[in-house]
Amino acid sequence: MDYIVRAYDIVFYERADPRVLDWPLMGSPWPLLFIITSYLAVIKIILPAYMKNRPPYELRSIIKWYNVVQIIANAVVTWGIMTSGWTTTYHFGCMLPDYSLNAEPLRMLRFLWWTIILKLLELLETVFFLMRKKEGQASFLHVYHHCSSLTIIWAATKYVGGGITSFSPMINNAVHVIMYLYYLLSAEGSPGVKATLIKYKKWLTIVQMIQFTFMLVYSSQVFLPSCPASMGVPLLYFPNVIFIYYMFLNFFRESYVKKGKVELNGNGVKKSE
Repeated sequence: MDYIVRAYDIVFYERADPRVLDWPLMGSPWPLLFIITSYLAVIKIILPAYMKNRPPYELRSIIKWYNVVQIIANAVVTWGIMTSGWTTTYHFGCMLPDYSLNAEPLRMLRFLWWTIILKLLELLETVFFLMRKKEGQASFLHVYHHCSSLTIIWAATKYVGGGITSFSPMINNAVHVIMYLYYLLSAEGSPGVKATLIKYKKWLTIVQMIQFTFMLVYSSQVFLPSCPASMGVPLLYFPNVIFIYYMFLNFFRESYVKKGKVELNGNGVKKSE
C-alpha cells in the first residue's frame, strides 16, 4: 500500500507542473474522473431512462447560443495560444515547454487550461442529442472523442503546458471555430445558405482528418533522438489520435464514399455501381 501511495504522489504531484497544482481541476485526477464518470452515467443511464416516454425537446434557442459561445470561446483561446509563443518565440522544431514563471509561459498555460474548460463544455452536446432523441448522433466515436480529448488536454496541461504540446490544441480549437460556425449557419442561416452548406458537409470531416495529419506529423518529432521531450503524454496522445483518425476515416467512408457509389436505376431502385 505504501508503494501505491508513493507512486500516486510521484505521478500526480512530483512529476506534475507545480504551477498548476492549485488550479481548479488540476491538483489530482479525481475531479476529472468524477466528471467523466458522471457524464457516462448521465448519457448511458439517466437520460435514456428520463427520455424513454417523453417527446423530444426542441432546444433550438439553447443550441444556437451554445454554438455562438463555442465560436467566440474557441477563437479567443486559439488566439491566446497562438500569441503566447507561436507568433513570438516559438519555432516548428522541437519546442520544449518553459516551466518558468515568466509572463508568456504562464499566459500559454492559462489558455491551455481554458481549453480544458472548452472540452468540458462540449460534453453538453451529447446531452442535447439525447434530449432531442437523436441517439444516433451520440455514437461511440462521439463519446470516445469527447472523453479522450478531455483527458489528454488535462494531462498535457498538468505535465507539459507549452512548447510542442501546445500545437495540437491550437489547431484543434481553430478547427472548432469552423465547425461551430457551420453548425450555427446550418441551423440559423437562410434557405440558400443551408442549401449551399449541405453540399460541403463532408468537408467538416475532411478538415478534421487534415488537422489530425498535421498534428501527428508535427508532434512525431518527439521521437527523434535530438528532441529530449518527456514521453509520458506522447505515449497517451499518439495511440489515441491514430485511433480517432481511423474512426473518422471509417465514418467518412461509410457516410460519403459508399453512399456516393449508390445511384437510382431506371425503376427508381437504389443500386451500387
